[in-house]
Amino acid sequence: MKLFFIAVTILLFSGCSTMTPPKSEYRLNSKMPSKILNQTGCANKSLKVAEAFSSSTLMALDMNYVQGTNKQFAYAQAQWSTSPNHAITDKLLELIRDANLFKSVQVSKSRSKNDLILETNIEDFMQYYSEDFRESYSSVVITLTLIDSNTNSVLSTKTFSSKVVAKTLDSEGGVIALDGALYDVLSQINEWFSKVCK
Repeated sequence: MKLFFIAVTILLFSGCSTMTPPKSEYRLNSKMPSKILNQTGCANKSLKVAEAFSSSTLMALDMNYVQGTNKQFAYAQAQWSTSPNHAITDKLLELIRDANLFKSVQVSKSRSKNDLILETNIEDFMQYYSEDFRESYSSVVITLTLIDSNTNSVLSTKTFSSKVVAKTLDSEGGVIALDGALYDVLSQINEWFSKVCK
């Protein structure tokens, strides 16, 4: 009799539980543009790369998309391994360090005194679908502002943007397109720095 009640209890509890498939985790894997050569205008300057400003959705691991003009949703079975805000800040830091334009490049948490501060505003980093889900593209819009830390004056500011069509109509296609759009933006930023540091 005890075995019967145990079996019934197990069946009841197993009937109430549902199996949820694990979420796929994605990370940004954009390649770095070619290095800038023979630019020495910033060689005696130190730079601090501030943590990027962005909407709260880009500070979380949820992977969002937009349908039509104003409907925003989160993928149920996909998420970021690192928040886009943090990942883009890291990519910018890598880009600038690889370029060897500055005497030193510090992270935002550094206590060191620096000549310049780079502020980043991520205005768009999203996959978009048409209303009927037949087309999709990813958009990246980033504004950079270079500030003289001694005078707090703006030395230069510019907005960079790119759109890349997604090859597949799913979260993976969106991530690949975001990677491509981010590479385009990083290339534009690379060129901008080469002019700023002439």
